[in-house]
Amino acid sequence: MSKFKKRIVLFLIIIMAASLGIKGKTLLPYKAEPLFQVKTDQEIMNMGILKGGVLATFDGDRLAFYDRQGRKKTVDRLGEGQKAFFGEADAMLYDEDVDKVAVFGEDGKEKQTYRVDGTLFNARVQEGTRIFHCRYDDGEKLFVASDGGSLTEVFQTKNYILDYRFDSSKSFVVTELSNAANGYKTTVYREEGKGDRSAMASTEFPMEVAMRMVMGKYPVVVTEKHLYGLDKELITEKTPILSDIILYNGRLHSLHSGLLSVYDGHLKEKKHYLMEANVDRLAVMKEGLFAYGNREILSRPMSKAPFHIRFDDNQEKLLLKDGYLAAYEHKHVAFYRLKPHFSFSKDKIQELKHTE
Repeated sequence: MSKFKKRIVLFLIIIMAASLGIKGKTLLPYKAEPLFQVKTDQEIMNMGILKGGVLATFDGDRLAFYDRQGRKKTVDRLGEGQKAFFGEADAMLYDEDVDKVAVFGEDGKEKQTYRVDGTLFNARVQEGTRIFHCRYDDGEKLFVASDGGSLTEVFQTKNYILDYRFDSSKSFVVTELSNAANGYKTTVYREEGKGDRSAMASTEFPMEVAMRMVMGKYPVVVTEKHLYGLDKELITEKTPILSDIILYNGRLHSLHSGLLSVYDGHLKEKKHYLMEANVDRLAVMKEGLFAYGNREILSRPMSKAPFHIRFDDNQEKLLLKDGYLAAYEHKHVAFYRLKPHFSFSKDKIQELKHTE
């Protein structure tokens, strides 16, 4: 094929990819374009990818923010037992000694502080709502944190909170685990704007543990035995133990036993695909669906020829979010941007190595 014809074909592929991308489908695979690599002084305990391609890391003493050029902003907060949590566009640093959560923007400046009682177990931001999960001697509570620094209790229980999904402070779903007469049970609570715990809809699943939850047309609760769809009528389907489950293009996709399964609206498996790599997690971005593990990432995992992004060794931490890839392995951080892979080559593997 002449160079001119190759250019015409490539141009048509780009047009088709753009057209399908608008419809939420992915024609082209993606490869990892290096942005920066840095060595760290200490081991990284936690990290997150923030909006705009900012990488945040925490080593137990220092909270660091890296932009796409690798320029670094650092927050030093020496202290024992500190924990970092990451939101959509900021990082939250919890100091248990003073019962305080400080929120930092990507510029390293403190945006807000909150006083918490009990012990902060987790902090998340879901659909713009900041949620604190606190534990006490006699139970657990969920709080919604306002931009002004106040906390509003929205859920409390004497049992164990397993998971939660918030659309807003008045619309959320919580799963909890409790003891029952013959063992244990999972209870799912749904708040639909009534603001009254006693009026919350609830569903019980005896002798099962809710492992995760997915929000779509209706909430889907995943246990070690079943998929439960909390629609107008309860939908129940048996399932093997899943390593991950996610909503992509309006349908549930799960990973289990080396297979990627796709479900219909009634939680029945319609298709499954054999994975060509050791993957146990799924990520959905505007770039499409990705399956990944500690070493390898599959772009277009449901195609006949997925594109492999492969590190030379297992990574301690591997993140995919908003079109970016972050990897950490023994005091070495690498950050990449996912880019469409335009190539006529038959090679479907991109090898990545950390620089010395």
